[in-house]
Amino acid sequence: MDSERERTILIVEDEQSLAALHAHHLQDDYEARVAFTGGEALVELTSDIDLVLLDRRMPGMSGDELLEHIDDWESDCQVIMVTAVDPDLDIIDMPLAGYLTKPVSKEELLTAVEQAFLIDDYEELVSEYYETRKKYATLTAEFSPTEIDDERFDELEARIDELETEMNEILEQFPDNELRDAFRGIHESE
Repeated sequence: MDSERERTILIVEDEQSLAALHAHHLQDDYEARVAFTGGEALVELTSDIDLVLLDRRMPGMSGDELLEHIDDWESDCQVIMVTAVDPDLDIIDMPLAGYLTKPVSKEELLTAVEQAFLIDDYEELVSEYYETRKKYATLTAEFSPTEIDDERFDELEARIDELETEMNEILEQFPDNELRDAFRGIHESE
């Protein structure tokens, strides 16, 4: 997981005072960069950007157009729309980690960002967990317990336990109880 390094957030907002306010809200926990246009954002969108806070309505390139570019590039960054445009059914097709309607409080902004990163961390753990479980299942189907007297197998079993603990710890941090319960339900039904 990347939670040990400082995460980088690109704020794409044409209102300079609002961009500065969002950057101020984020600066204690994240590296915040700002772009005032879609074109500036394209220049800033490097592999070290973890999340984009994106205004939907901007002069020149709109937030929707920039989102298409991000999606076409198959970028690893997540996107949270922060906009004065009320959500409509068109957001169903948008690859978004969240949608916030302005005005947005500091708490709302930080909660949305935190939850997006928690989901990202959780998905990484789930991926590793299933890979590890597949190896475990393959080995236990092939060998009897007495045949698997190997330190590496013991480490594999220990890692499965660690991953289960880490996944539950992340779920407990989710600010949205409904989402936490949904993730837990998916995990437990597998």
